[in-house]
Amino acid sequence: MFSILKPTNFAKLHILVPKTPSNPYFTNYKTRQFSQSTIVFNRFSELAKKIKESYPISEITPQELHSSLNSSLSTTSNLSPTPKQPPIIIDVREKDEQLRGIIPTAIPLPRGILERDVERKVTSVKEVNDLENGRDIVVYCAGGLRSIMAAESLIRLGYKKENVKSLIGGYDNWKESGFEVADYETSKKI
Repeated sequence: MFSILKPTNFAKLHILVPKTPSNPYFTNYKTRQFSQSTIVFNRFSELAKKIKESYPISEITPQELHSSLNSSLSTTSNLSPTPKQPPIIIDVREKDEQLRGIIPTAIPLPRGILERDVERKVTSVKEVNDLENGRDIVVYCAGGLRSIMAAESLIRLGYKKENVKSLIGGYDNWKESGFEVADYETSKKI
């Protein structure tokens, strides 16, 4: 009867271990295993999939985000290039995840307080939705599911869906693509 709740999906969490005299063979990570019920994870991913289909949520690849962060000019016509502001990046992971690294220029704003604090700590709906000077917002989490939900919340708050994007594969995909990662403490803006 309870076999459906039996943990079957194991994941590994890497924890930084400081160098100490008792640990002269310093390794970067200590591995801790935890389990998650497959049925719960499937429900969570199905919810994210339904949200993505119902709105639809725009997505951006790490390569596209990196390119948009590095491009300072965008040509809107053949006559005059106009400066385009880089997207606003919001990290919706929890603080313990952010301490492992953050995308440069990202604003740490955990998913649990996003709706409450986004206009006060990041930018207003009006500034993002401005037709001439509006900016895109890119939200990311660890793997790309929570950021779908965060993007939906921003759209519900009034941010134009054309301006809100979710990073495909999240922070993990960004890091695996070989792009720069900043230290949380030095990049913290809130």
